[in-house]
Amino acid sequence: MERKEEVKCGGAAMSLPGELGCLQGGGGAEGEMGLSSLEKQLICPICLQLFSKPVVILPCQHNLCRKCANELYQPSLFSARTTMQVSSGRFRCPSCSQEVILDRHGVYGLQRNLLVENIIDVYKQELSNNSKATSPLPPPPPAPSDHVTCSDHEGEKVNIFCLTCQVPTCSLCKVFGAHQACQVAPLSDVCQQQKDDLSEAVSSLVAFSDKVQALINTLEETCRIIEENSKAQKQSVCEKFNRVNSILEERQKVMMQRISSEQEEKTGQAQALMRCYGDSVEANSKLMERATSSMEEPDMAAFVKNSRELITQVITASSSCPSEKLKAGFESLSHYTFNFSRQERALKSIDFFKVVEDVPEEPKVEPEPELIVQKVEPKHHQETSTNSRQSVLKPAEEPIAALTPPSRGSRSAQGL
Repeated sequence: MERKEEVKCGGAAMSLPGELGCLQGGGGAEGEMGLSSLEKQLICPICLQLFSKPVVILPCQHNLCRKCANELYQPSLFSARTTMQVSSGRFRCPSCSQEVILDRHGVYGLQRNLLVENIIDVYKQELSNNSKATSPLPPPPPAPSDHVTCSDHEGEKVNIFCLTCQVPTCSLCKVFGAHQACQVAPLSDVCQQQKDDLSEAVSSLVAFSDKVQALINTLEETCRIIEENSKAQKQSVCEKFNRVNSILEERQKVMMQRISSEQEEKTGQAQALMRCYGDSVEANSKLMERATSSMEEPDMAAFVKNSRELITQVITASSSCPSEKLKAGFESLSHYTFNFSRQERALKSIDFFKVVEDVPEEPKVEPEPELIVQKVEPKHHQETSTNSRQSVLKPAEEPIAALTPPSRGSRSAQGL
């Protein structure tokens, strides 16, 4: 019994024995129909072309060209890089919309479907065989030449390089052609020089890429250290707040205990006084019962004999009262006052210390010393300048003299 294998190509399942049987059966209408049916199964759902190698298989068992899968993956990769999460990416299968999650290798981590690639090779080979059978033989391709020939001089090998025009040419162009006045060099030397320049540029690019990769590694390490420091600081903040909460709870217990102690003390004192008053009321009740029962005595002589002592006891009981009494405001507990406004403000102002960055002071620029040039003036000019200075200073003394109060003599003189 023939074992049947199935593979999903694009969006539908394909039976290998049924579809490949048409390739083994030769040409004819049936073979062409089989090829047409097989071609529909080998179409990529993204580019709508025949699968191009390598073909990758998704976890949902659908197939894509790797380059098409990479085009789907690139937008999610760009989004992941902008969020500093470059370890994975994701996209949806275009056939069944199932989400495909990739690892750090991207689409290169998906498994290749070698079976579909082999089917594509067989399909292309069969198409080639059919085209050879139906079409005449093509002309043989021209034999490849070992060297490039000049377009202006047929058969002449291109062996020099024009440094002026920056084009390769032949020796005849230098001797008789358009490059007679140009500066040329051997093509092999120019080729070797450009190879050396390209190799040096590639080396520089590799070194630059290594530097960029080192920066990326440094940034990744920085992110990891930032995360660890953040966890440590959060734990420290939680410990400090737990300590503050425990202190508050302890102080609350102490203050509540003080109030409860005074409550028990005052309650016990009031209950003791209640018992004392209760005993007095009970004794007076018994005395009243005795007095009432004695008044019912029919014998007057016996009543008069016993009543005197009973009257004295009743009068004493009526005039006497318990000496101990509660003070006014005994029940008040208003002396337990508190004001937590300062503590509330302190709690609301809890914050981290502000780090003051040291701003370097600008160096003071000392003014350059001015050169003082002393001019030697003639003697008579110095005298005139001294006199002019004195004349300038004299008017300044007059207002000061005017502000001084006049003496008595001057007042009397004014009065006269």
